[in-house]
Amino acid sequence: MDAAELLGPTGPLARRVSGFAPRPPQQRMAQAVAATLEEGGVLIVEAGTGTGKTFAYLIPALLSGTRVIISTGTRHLQDQLFHQDLPVVRRALKIPARVALLKGRSNYLCLYRLQATEQEGRLASRAQAVELRRIRRWAGRTRSGDIAEITDVPETSSIWPRVTSTVDNCLGQECPRLEDCFLARARGAALAADVLVINHHLFCADLALKETGFAELLPGVEAVILDEAHQLPEIATHFFGRSLSGRQLTELARDTMVEQARDAADFPELRRRAEALESSEAALRESLGSAERRALWREVADQAAAREAIEPVDRRIEPVARGAEGSGPARQGIGKLPSAHRRSGATIAGIDGGGTPAR
Repeated sequence: MDAAELLGPTGPLARRVSGFAPRPPQQRMAQAVAATLEEGGVLIVEAGTGTGKTFAYLIPALLSGTRVIISTGTRHLQDQLFHQDLPVVRRALKIPARVALLKGRSNYLCLYRLQATEQEGRLASRAQAVELRRIRRWAGRTRSGDIAEITDVPETSSIWPRVTSTVDNCLGQECPRLEDCFLARARGAALAADVLVINHHLFCADLALKETGFAELLPGVEAVILDEAHQLPEIATHFFGRSLSGRQLTELARDTMVEQARDAADFPELRRRAEALESSEAALRESLGSAERRALWREVADQAAAREAIEPVDRRIEPVARGAEGSGPARQGIGKLPSAHRRSGATIAGIDGGGTPAR
């Protein structure tokens, strides 16, 4: 059976999926996807609601025998595709393809930072303390570390940046919890997968990293399927532009204080410098207004208050970086701080060229 026949009235989907009905547009799309996977090239498909686009590309992807990345517009759709649609098609076709799910690092619990946050004990509210205890209990039973699993801590909670990692604060091969790292496990599974399900944010992050010429996040594959491709331009703008966020600066200052307490207790000046940076960031937030928003720099460049608030932030980043370098032999997290602060300093210097400061 070819892809169209598998979606026909006598195909395995009709026998195994309740309420399944053959749809000629779905069958034509499946044939077009299969032909493109076999012959190469680019295929753009526009199909209306109810066409059944997901099955129309999943079936030829699984049958192709090639390594395929499927990228979705959102993490919600990514989870739905991996946990619901993909298992249905695999069972119906009885194909033993290796499949994997991979998200960006901020979607995985970092056990090292969880422990550091618990030890540091500097939480903003009682609600954060309750959420941290819930995360600790969940950490003992989760297999994936995917924060989407835990439903009693909102994804928007301000506790998550404290217990997940960024490229700036991840210890990589030097992490004492590397063997238990959920992100490392997910990336290992991704490398071995025949079909890898990601989202457009991760796809663009990989392209941005490849541009540096030093590394990549995703394995090499023969084909890429972009579901909801119309969302890609806006997401790509975020990754290939330059932005400054209050959250980014807050995390850098807080990470510095946490690592100073762990690795450089004999250097209290480093903590004072980080506290000064945190204070300047708060003033910058206030200058941009109370509403949570994103704005092009040219929209706020004429505001004297914003320009005045940027200057002390810029001035206080470099002393923190110098302090981290001068705190003695780099141990664990503190060794990541100088480059992280300098990257933020470069971002501040660059937003006059039209970047996007985000409150």
